[in-house]
Amino acid sequence: MDYASIDFLIILGVIFLFTIIQSIFGVGLLVFGTPTLLLLDYTFYETLSYLIPSSIIVSLLQLRVGWSRIEMYRVSVIQYMLPTVGMGLILVIYYSALDLNLVIGSMLLLTFVVRFFDNINIKLEYFLSHNFKFGFFVTGFIHGLTNLGGASLVIITNSIYKNKKEIQANIAYAYFFMAISQLLVLLLTYNFVFSINIVLLPLISGIVYVYAGNYVFDSSSDRFYYNLMSFFILIYGILLISKEL
Repeated sequence: MDYASIDFLIILGVIFLFTIIQSIFGVGLLVFGTPTLLLLDYTFYETLSYLIPSSIIVSLLQLRVGWSRIEMYRVSVIQYMLPTVGMGLILVIYYSALDLNLVIGSMLLLTFVVRFFDNINIKLEYFLSHNFKFGFFVTGFIHGLTNLGGASLVIITNSIYKNKKEIQANIAYAYFFMAISQLLVLLLTYNFVFSINIVLLPLISGIVYVYAGNYVFDSSSDRFYYNLMSFFILIYGILLISKEL
């Protein structure tokens, strides 16, 4: 098997696994796909180019059934989150001295600490539920800078909604527009990496979501949903920081 075939199978495996995860959490392809591909020595731009189109497709499919559950986020996401997504990504593009593995790993570990310690999580959720516009502003910047805005987006959305279907729909809405913003910036700055995979992977991701993702989401409990995501966040944070030590 030649290198190109191995390369495709690796990315396909990442897309398949984290499409399932995104079916459960509303996030996954970017939050966990990004550190996976970085650990496998893909560049940040290759990583974004492979993952963003698939994330857009899955978010669209989630929105198709969850649109009626989106109210508060409809205008606020566009108004407060999208400008800072562009700002964060432009900073990465034009300030190459950033150690993305260290930044992303640290962000993941910080997220785990917040999720693990209930008193911190409760206080943060209370603050964000009353200041969600500020949360959107910060989340957008984090997402543009690291591709991990989904981690803080989950905290914000969990602070506002408690039903997992409402959480998934609103996260998918925000995720869709953040991914579109990233895609536009990459295209306008000529940093989008074109390949045949860019056409095939979103199609595969959509099929996986339709035929497997929905079943997994409906079968998962809220506690399973929470603990599994915390586990992934911890492991990837440790791996990325360890790679730089």
